[in-house]
Amino acid sequence: MVPAGYLLKRIQKPPEWLKAPHVAEVCNVSGCFTDDAVDILTPWLHNAFGVANDPELLWRLAREGSIDVSDAQLFYYEAYEQEIESETWRENPPPWRPLKPLPSAMMKPVLAAVPDNTTRLGYDVVVCEDFLEHSPLLCNSVAATLPVNAHCLCDTLEQAKGAIEGGQFDGCEPGDYRIYSVYRVEPGPVTD
Repeated sequence: MVPAGYLLKRIQKPPEWLKAPHVAEVCNVSGCFTDDAVDILTPWLHNAFGVANDPELLWRLAREGSIDVSDAQLFYYEAYEQEIESETWRENPPPWRPLKPLPSAMMKPVLAAVPDNTTRLGYDVVVCEDFLEHSPLLCNSVAATLPVNAHCLCDTLEQAKGAIEGGQFDGCEPGDYRIYSVYRVEPGPVTD
C-alpha cells in the first residue's frame, strides 16, 4: 500500500435497500453515498489517487467556501499499488497491472506516512475512470453477499483482492478497480 491522501466525509447510516444488517455506517471512499464535505474535483485539486494531498487544503477550502464541516470526519487513505481492468472479466480474469494516475489529476501526490492518530477501518474496492466513481460494496450492494465489516468495508487486503479475482464484482460498473485502505483520523467529528 502506498500513501494516497485525505478526504472530509459526512458519514451515513446504510440505506434501507442495502440488505446487510450488520453494517452500522458507510465509510466508502467514493462520493456516491458518503458525501464529500469539501469538493476537490471541481477546482481540480485532487491528486493522482483522487484525494487531497493534505488536510490543510480541505480546511482551507471549507473556510473559503463557508462550508460547515462540523458534521464531517477526516479520512486518510492508502492505495494498493496495482489495479485491474474490468472490461474482460466475462472472458477471463485480467492480470493486475501497476496503478496509473487518474487522468483528471492536476496535483502531483505528496506522499506522507499514515498519521499517528488514525484507526484503520478496512479496505474499499473503488471503480475509477477519471475520478473515484463508485464503491460497489455499497453502490451495487455487493456488501449484501460479501462478508464486510460494520463500516461496509473488507477487513483485509487479501479479502478485497480475493473478491475481485473471484468475480464478486462481475456485473458492477466498468472501469479500473482499485483497493484503498480507509483510516479514520481521530478524534472523529471535525470542529472548525
